[in-house]
Amino acid sequence: MFRFPIYLRASSIVAILAVSIWDPNRNYLLNSQFIENQESRRDLKIIKDKFRELKEKYNPPKHPIVLCHGLSGFDTLTLFQAPQFAWNNTENFKEYGKRLNDVSNEVGSGSVMLNYWYGIEEALKEAGCKVLTAKVPPFGTIEERAKLLDALLTEKCKEYPDKVEGERLKINLVGHSMGGLDSRYLISKIQSEDSPYEVVSLTTVGTPHHGSECADFLMSWIQNDDTIMAVCPKAIPQLTSKYLKEFNREVRNKPGVMYFSYGALMNPHGIKLFRATYEIIKSEIMKKGLKNIENDGMVSVDLARWGNYMGTLEDVDHMDLINWTNRIRATVDKVMFNQKPSFNAIALYLDIAETLSKNRF
Repeated sequence: MFRFPIYLRASSIVAILAVSIWDPNRNYLLNSQFIENQESRRDLKIIKDKFRELKEKYNPPKHPIVLCHGLSGFDTLTLFQAPQFAWNNTENFKEYGKRLNDVSNEVGSGSVMLNYWYGIEEALKEAGCKVLTAKVPPFGTIEERAKLLDALLTEKCKEYPDKVEGERLKINLVGHSMGGLDSRYLISKIQSEDSPYEVVSLTTVGTPHHGSECADFLMSWIQNDDTIMAVCPKAIPQLTSKYLKEFNREVRNKPGVMYFSYGALMNPHGIKLFRATYEIIKSEIMKKGLKNIENDGMVSVDLARWGNYMGTLEDVDHMDLINWTNRIRATVDKVMFNQKPSFNAIALYLDIAETLSKNRF
C-alpha cells in the first residue's frame, strides 16, 4: 500500500495542528494597505525566473557537498538511527546537458523514486559533484541531530578515497530547513581540529535561523497542554523565535567558514498546501509590528536570513525548495497556463554548486 513519504506527513502534522487551532472568525489577514505596502519588499532581493530553466553547463565545486535534511527528512523505510551514507561522483558526463535535463524531466514526470532530495542529488552527481547525503534523527533536537551528523561525517571522511593522508577533508554543507540549524551547531560546537573533516561553507535554504512564526503560534496554544506536549516532536519547541534567540547567542559563526542563505515567498492565492500557515505567519508578523510579511508557508523571509543572503525565491513554498511539488507545478502550469513552471529546484541547487565553485570551494 502506498504511504505518503514521512516529510509530507510531518509537514502536514505541523500544518494540520496550526489549522486546527486557527479561528476563521479572527482577523488573521492584514489590511489591504499593509499588504500593498511595497516598501516591505525593498530589501528582499527577489529572485524571479532565474531558476526556471537549466543552464547548459554548471561547474562543480572541488570539495564534496553534504546534503542535510530538515525536520523528519525521509520515508518510513529510512526512519532509524543507524548511520548511512553514500558517496557519489559521476566522472563521465559526455552528454552532460542532455542528461541533466533528463534527470529534471524524470522528476517532473514522477518516474524518479521519491526521496527527500527529490531529483536534486541525482542532478548534482550528473553535474560532476561529489555528493554525500546524510540521515539524522527525523524529529530529534538540534543537538541530537548535529551529533549524529558529526558521527557520520567522521566515519565517512576517514575512509573517503580522495582524502590526503594527514589532512582534513574539506566539505560544503547544504541544509534545508532545520538541516541548516543542525549544520550551524555542528560547525560551532562539535567540529574540532581533531575532526577528519573541515567545513568550509554552509548554504541554507528556507532555514528558520531566527525561528518560525508558525512554531511560535503552535507552541503558544499547546505548551500548557501536557497531553499534547507529550506527543509533540522534540524539534518543534526548538524552532520557536524565543528558543533560537538564545541559540544564536550561543552558536556563533566560525571564522573561516563562508555562510550563504536563501529565503522564499509563496503566492497564497489558489489551492495551496501552506495557505493557512501562510496566513498565520502573516498575522504573527503583524502582531510584532513588522512590515515584511513574506514567507514560504513555514518560515518568513526575514527569519531565514543568515550570513551572505543570496536572495528571496519568488512564488516558492517550503516544499518547492526541495522539489517535492515539481510534478504538481509542472502539470498545473502546462494545463492551465501552457507554460513551464517559473521555478525548478534542481536549477537552484546546481547554481548553489556553481557558486561554491566560483568561491573555490
